[in-house]
Amino acid sequence: MKKNMVKIKKALVSVSNKTGLEKFVENLDLLGIKIIASGGTANYIKKTGFNVTDIEAITGYPELLDGRVKTLHPKIHSSILADRENISHIKDLKNFELETIDLVVCNLYPFLDSVHKNKSNEYCIDNIDIGGITLLRGAAKNFKYVTVVTDYSQYDEVINHFLENDGHSTYDFRLDKAQIAYNYSSNYDLQISNWLSKINKKRPIKLAISGKKFKHALSYGENSHQKAEFYQDEETRKNWGNFKKLQGKSLSYNNHLDLDASLNLLNNFKNFKEDIVGVIKHTSPCGVACGENLLDAFINAMSCDPISAFGGIVVFNKKVTKEVAKKLSHYFFEMIVAPGFDNESKKIFTKKKNLRLISLNNNWRSNKLKEKELRSVMQGTLLQEPDTKLITKHNLKVVTKLSPTKKEIKDLIFAWTVVKLVKSNGIVIAQNMKTLGIGSGQPSRISSSKLAISKALKVVNTNNKKKLKNAVMASDAFFPFSDGIEEAIKNGINIIIQPGGSIRDDQVIKLADQKKVSMVFTGTRSFKH
Repeated sequence: MKKNMVKIKKALVSVSNKTGLEKFVENLDLLGIKIIASGGTANYIKKTGFNVTDIEAITGYPELLDGRVKTLHPKIHSSILADRENISHIKDLKNFELETIDLVVCNLYPFLDSVHKNKSNEYCIDNIDIGGITLLRGAAKNFKYVTVVTDYSQYDEVINHFLENDGHSTYDFRLDKAQIAYNYSSNYDLQISNWLSKINKKRPIKLAISGKKFKHALSYGENSHQKAEFYQDEETRKNWGNFKKLQGKSLSYNNHLDLDASLNLLNNFKNFKEDIVGVIKHTSPCGVACGENLLDAFINAMSCDPISAFGGIVVFNKKVTKEVAKKLSHYFFEMIVAPGFDNESKKIFTKKKNLRLISLNNNWRSNKLKEKELRSVMQGTLLQEPDTKLITKHNLKVVTKLSPTKKEIKDLIFAWTVVKLVKSNGIVIAQNMKTLGIGSGQPSRISSSKLAISKALKVVNTNNKKKLKNAVMASDAFFPFSDGIEEAIKNGINIIIQPGGSIRDDQVIKLADQKKVSMVFTGTRSFKH
């Protein structure tokens, strides 16, 4: 073989998805490439008017077991796997009057579609491809001589490559397609393994993840000296991954992290009917609020920490209107996320060309979270279930003599929903369903408490008078000491929500009763490391 070039003389075609197949077969025919095909693929090619040899004519066997066995035959796989430079292999082919197969075109039964459509187990099992995946693995193994094609999106590239090389394939081209084929087959096996683990209700012993690389490469990672890529699996793409970027620069690595935090905020507030706006900075909320309308909610959210909001991300739970867009245009934000934007608002945002507009699907409230979260650490990979616990008034246990009012309970649930999103140790001060101060990421709870309270005081301070009375405090974990509670009470806060569970709960409750403060326990911690 001259310079590792292989002349394409014969192709085996066996595809479930026949998109683009007619034109592709036409081009193979023009190149003088003989075609053999299995079952339904052979019938399809015959109907298009092109010559095709049915696999049965080569194997001498019809399809067996209702089509479960078609291409699984020594004559087929010997033609694919033969080493063209091995005298013994060539002798075996001649003894059985076999010719080499130089091109294998195969895509697999749509197994995952069957799962997503909630088909029966029997139906899903019937959509596990055996013959096709064996063809792919054989062809990819023998990439020194065989070109393997796994998707109709490759058809034009393959034909152009053959034309450019006088009907031949190059070694590098075959190697590239073999790598893609094994990636495709391993992902297919992973889909089946994950499905079986759900049926068996057991986590796999060995962890494997999959995803398709996003077509636009990330410019860099968290910092300019770090390389980065973005991948999406099919399950994610059908849920939170089906957003649309309407304008602005490509999403960076950090943008994706902030977008994830924005979607997490929306998901936690999905049961709230009020207009809600969140401002995200470095994956943490720096302001969240309800309002009579989106504009009012945005103003309330910004008032919490306008300095931190600079260059952040704004997320809305309803469609952005012209009035809201006008207000937003006076600020600098990296990204705006919403279920939609009306035409007038989009026109206003075009003046900020670098601003990224992210539009979600209309049914975002019904989007499902992944069943597991993965996090890479230096010594391995951590896996956990996502924190999907949403608190209602029925989950609250009043532990003090004084009970919160209905209005205060709404504020407590609002504050708890926000503190779930805050990096631990998380403290949120809120009133009238808007955040006044947020303390996050501190090594001690008292430090987070002081930080949140100091921010809240700046928001409500008038003529140096402290006005945190009737504000609520939420803590993502229990207070190990009473100091955080004392700091809150000292500054006028008299309603507190926390998980409880400390060995000093009795001391904290006693202090609250002495100071006539109402306190509720959720019984659930919401740490976010």
